[in-house]
Order: sequence, then C-alpha cells, then structure tokens
Amino acid sequence: MSIYHKVRAVERIYQQLDTELAYFQKSTGLGCVANCGNCCLKPDINATALEFLPFAYHLFKNGEAAQWLGLLQNDTRTTICPILNNLIAAGSKGFCSEYAHRGLICRLFGFSAMLHKNNKPKLVTCKPIKENMPEAVEKAESHIASSERDYPLISNYYMQLRNIDESLGVELLPIRIAIEKAIHTVLGYYAYRRPPRKRKAA
Repeated sequence: MSIYHKVRAVERIYQQLDTELAYFQKSTGLGCVANCGNCCLKPDINATALEFLPFAYHLFKNGEAAQWLGLLQNDTRTTICPILNNLIAAGSKGFCSEYAHRGLICRLFGFSAMLHKNNKPKLVTCKPIKENMPEAVEKAESHIASSERDYPLISNYYMQLRNIDESLGVELLPIRIAIEKAIHTVLGYYAYRRPPRKRKAA
C-alpha cells in the first residue's frame, strides 16, 4: 500500500471516530475544560508512528518535513509534543497547532473507554473533566455501562490502525519519536518516487 493510501486509510478512521465522538459527547455532555491543555503538557505521552502519518504527509506536501525533522533531532531537551502551542490564539481549538492532523491518542483521550477486568469497558478521562463536569462524567459512565457500541473504544481504533500497517501501527513510542518516525517514513518513501502534487488554491 502506498503512503498516500495509508494516509487516506488513517484519515477514514479519524472521520469515523469524529462521528462517534460527536454522538458520545452530545449524549453525555462531556467536553474539554476551556483553556486547559493539561493533557498536551504531559511529558510521557506515547503514540504510534502511523497515527501521525497524515501529519508527516502534510508536512512533506508543504515542503516542511525536513525542517521538522531537524527540529526533532536537534532539540532533545524536552519530551513534550512538538506540535504544542504555548499560547492559545483567539478562535483556536486547544493547544494543538496542527489540530486537524493530531494523533489518535489526542483524539481519544478524555472521551473514550478502555477494557478492564472481565472485558468491562471503563471511561478514560482526565482530572480536570472529572472535577469540573462530574454530572457529565457520571452520565458517560452510565452510558458506557448500558451500551454495547455507542462510545469510542480505544482498543478498537488501535486495532484498525494495526490493520493498515502493522510495522507502524503497533509499537508505542514517546510522541516526539513517533512523529519523527512518521516523517522519516514519508521522506524515505518519496526519496526515489515522484512527490505528490500540491493542491491548487481555490
């Protein structure tokens, strides 16, 4: 499968997840706490390279992949996600400077479920949401307990990723390394191939 088709396959998973998340959030009232960004500031976030392949492809098409690769390789002082915005701009969504190309972990955390003992699903959310939206959290927990499919299940989405490319979709890496590997993958693929065409401005 070509890089382009892998990217499109990942993007289709994200579109499916967006629909499921929208329904789950509307049904429960869950949402991020305004101006929080605590999850983005975690220094130990892990991700797969595949979930950032659309971001790496986007950088390559815009001629920014080599620049980002240099940034990641030269700045080893931090383990925090390099896509992080330090300041929230008016009208922006959270702290992510590439919100449309954020990884799967970024999309799932706070609004999904994980299987625990006896394969029982349990809400995975954050402390700020628990403290600021206790009623919504309680409603989400009840929704998950009483529903078979109407909530995002973490293992389901990572299994779908793995089915696209097992070599890139299984190993969990520190988020900076995952992004670096995704960029390496795209650059390596197009080293001896014709690059994708840039879309013409409307």
